[in-house]
Amino acid sequence: MPAPLQHAGDPVGIYVHLPFCRVRCTYCAFAVSTDLRLEDAYGEALGREIAGAPAGSVADTLFWGGGTPSRSSLRWIRSLDAALRERFRVAAGAEVTLEANPEDVTGEALEAWSALGVNRISLGVQSFHDRELIPLGRIHGRARALESLERVVRFGTRASLDLILGLPGQSSGSFAETLRIALGSGIGHLSVYILDLEKGSALESRVERGLIALPPDEQTAADYLRTVDAAEAAGLRQYEISNFARPGEESRHNLRYWDRRRYVGFGAGAHSFDGIERRGNLRDVRQYIEAVASGRGSVELSERLSETEATREKIFLALRKADGIGYADLLRWTGGKGDAWCERGVCEGWLRRNRDRVAFTPRGFLLSTELISELF
Repeated sequence: MPAPLQHAGDPVGIYVHLPFCRVRCTYCAFAVSTDLRLEDAYGEALGREIAGAPAGSVADTLFWGGGTPSRSSLRWIRSLDAALRERFRVAAGAEVTLEANPEDVTGEALEAWSALGVNRISLGVQSFHDRELIPLGRIHGRARALESLERVVRFGTRASLDLILGLPGQSSGSFAETLRIALGSGIGHLSVYILDLEKGSALESRVERGLIALPPDEQTAADYLRTVDAAEAAGLRQYEISNFARPGEESRHNLRYWDRRRYVGFGAGAHSFDGIERRGNLRDVRQYIEAVASGRGSVELSERLSETEATREKIFLALRKADGIGYADLLRWTGGKGDAWCERGVCEGWLRRNRDRVAFTPRGFLLSTELISELF
């Protein structure tokens, strides 16, 4: 079985994919499964993949993602955590995140996760309005979301909350209330994603058939800009297109992706990157289990970017962050085109330049993909 790529040097980040969900959300395009009968076979495959990793690297972030990790058996999480710690030296003070849905958050669960070293809970609320949650296929409602949020914050672990903008039936007023609740809850981190209709998702099909209507783009854009201002006023600084945090509560694991630092992923659909080469595992849960069990290995994708491709990725990822990119680096990589782009962006208000760095304004973030493409 090919081992995940690693080199000595900088600490590595670990991602473990736990794909099982009670139901598949209508907007979801992730590698998930609702067949819990596969959990034992999947856990065994994950254990095998982890055992094949080179031993000795230091890890300073560990992210249990999904799927719905909070629905996974604690027996398996304990077993996999032990396997990881046999192969990696998890640093003291490492950030250990677990994604959770409100319906799974109990006092007992929080105690168990904490005993495993989890010091950051990412809570997938999406909205505090039942009429917006129902079209998404979410199991929890407003009452359970509020109860779970209060429980996580009161427990004292670092808390992050996920919200979605542009939901079916969402108004500016309803989102403003959701945002007000979130910012007043005591969380240290907030992620606000603009709904993206994933190809092949149930929600995309319903929208295309006219069964569900989404809010106008103009409304969603205005709500996004208001989010930036409201989060800032509440003490959560925007540090990436969709992410806001109190000082020191930024997601260290996600920053690793945007900074193109090393990470290793285990499980269906998980990716690894050693700074040069990127590998991706089989996405289908059954195929992943069968491939690992047969000894063929789980890797489906392996790519090594050319120098030009790597440079474009560096620019794209750097400009996702609120502190942007070094002006000298941008000119070195793009030449006169980058200089003219910066001048126009500052003039038109979608870029800001602060000393030696260039970054998007909140209005620029809304058009960032299109604007960055102009550089190439």
